[in-house]
Amino acid sequence: MFDRPFLSMDLANPTWWAYVGLLVIAVYFRFSRFFSIRNLDLLLLLAVSTSLTATVLYRDRAWTVEAEGGPLLTRVNALMADVLGGVERGTIPVAYRADEVDAPGESAGVAGARGGLANQILNSSVDQRHPMYRWGSLVLLTSSACLLVRLMFDESLTRRPRLDQNLNLSGLMCLCIPAFGILMAHVALLSPPQHAQATMQYGQALLQRQHVELLADESSVPPAPVETLMAAGGSIVGDLADTEPDWVARGLVITAHSLVVLGLLVISRLHFASLQLGVSMVCLYLLLPCTGVYVHQLSHVLPAACLTWAFACYRRPTVAGILLGLASGTLFFAIFLIPLWAVFYGRRGAVRFIISVTAVAVVLAGTLMLISQDASSFAEKLIRSTNWTVYRLLMEPAAVQDAQLSQTIIRILMAAVFFVMLTAMTVLPRPRNLENLLGNSTSLIVAAQLWYPQDIGHYVLWYLPLLLLVIFRPRLDRLIPPDRLEATMASLSSVSSGSLRSSMVVEN
Repeated sequence: MFDRPFLSMDLANPTWWAYVGLLVIAVYFRFSRFFSIRNLDLLLLLAVSTSLTATVLYRDRAWTVEAEGGPLLTRVNALMADVLGGVERGTIPVAYRADEVDAPGESAGVAGARGGLANQILNSSVDQRHPMYRWGSLVLLTSSACLLVRLMFDESLTRRPRLDQNLNLSGLMCLCIPAFGILMAHVALLSPPQHAQATMQYGQALLQRQHVELLADESSVPPAPVETLMAAGGSIVGDLADTEPDWVARGLVITAHSLVVLGLLVISRLHFASLQLGVSMVCLYLLLPCTGVYVHQLSHVLPAACLTWAFACYRRPTVAGILLGLASGTLFFAIFLIPLWAVFYGRRGAVRFIISVTAVAVVLAGTLMLISQDASSFAEKLIRSTNWTVYRLLMEPAAVQDAQLSQTIIRILMAAVFFVMLTAMTVLPRPRNLENLLGNSTSLIVAAQLWYPQDIGHYVLWYLPLLLLVIFRPRLDRLIPPDRLEATMASLSSVSSGSLRSSMVVEN
């Protein structure tokens, strides 16, 4: 009856993008306050999400330009005639498979030389990438940079009026629950990606304490230690329930998305004092196209889940340290958040925080040791599994193309901006409260994925839950670190007891 499953999403259909964008604008756009920060945030978020979707979907699509008698065609025919000694000029379609075009009466050698020369000329003259990919990458990079600038000024936005959505809580729940069901059904219908299958193999090897060989390709990233631990736990449950590894991999992804959703709800209830804000954030998280594009990628969702729950448990430095350590074991750049959080907690809280992070690091290193054969294998797994690829920042091939050169320049610039931001946020004195910690952490992750060696700007799900918290949060300057809260309560109690004694003396 249907060409595809009913609950599958057609991400490649631009009409679907338009419908989702209009739905998001209808629910969240403040028409009564057109020039507001909320509307700016929403437009930037839609630009990042839509451009990311276009970039991912059109990245591997071939783009062929067919023309006859054009300037490029004349150049190809004329140059081939000069090189090949007056070969008869034919009408050659301008396409990327020009090596399959043979002219009448040509020998195999001449035809091969002709095709190779045509390909060389075309490859040097025409951008082979799809226009949607090129324009999507440009919009993604530009909108991400604008989003970074907006986050850098988040501390100065002291006025945070309560802006309700255009849909009440019942309507948001009616929209949120089916959206979550459709996304998770999409995860169940899709085959797990190759990285997820490798994760399950690493998890089974960890349980059996077997050595796992890394791929020779240095660009391939093996599963992170936290993913390996989750896969090992999932394998145990799968063996007890007699479940195939592919379904266990799907279950891990669904669990990660569920943790993100629950984390947003818990933060909104405990710290924002509004469950409606939590439902609004969850609904927007599920509706954005970027969530659907990488919905089946555990490596994109798991760091966000750990960071979200770290903010939910910020009052407990030990628990927050464990969660941030798990995020660092999944995402390399989360390590740079550790100094920021240590400064936030102060002297006493930072000790407990760092001890818990160190304990998690020891456990994760032990998991890599169990699947390593010797010290060199352990070191290689430690470097590649945590995606420690900063050393490739300046290492490019000898024959650098223009696109690669521009990416290298952008990465160097964003790396410099990132470390300047990190130094300023940790060294310069600033108020220690949850709203500053949330804004600074989000801006650091946005800046980090802009100089990431693989797919600049594509890792939106790393910071999407935190960005939603920044967009929807009220004033959080009252939420201070636990040590400062205890000191404040002690001073207030001493002042109240002193005033009580003075009043008793006056009465006597």
